[in-house]
Amino acid sequence: MENANSISKELKKYMFKRVVAQMTEKDCFALYFEIRVDLMLEWVS
Repeated sequence: MENANSISKELKKYMFKRVVAQMTEKDCFALYFEIRVDLMLEWVS
């Protein structure tokens, strides 16, 4: 039983890290996209 508990703890840690990694990737992409749009708007005007 103790072994199963430690496995589930590791799994939760792993899932959490994956979610955080995905979120930061999305944030970086959003930031990059916003900067691109700002530059395009400045260039057009």
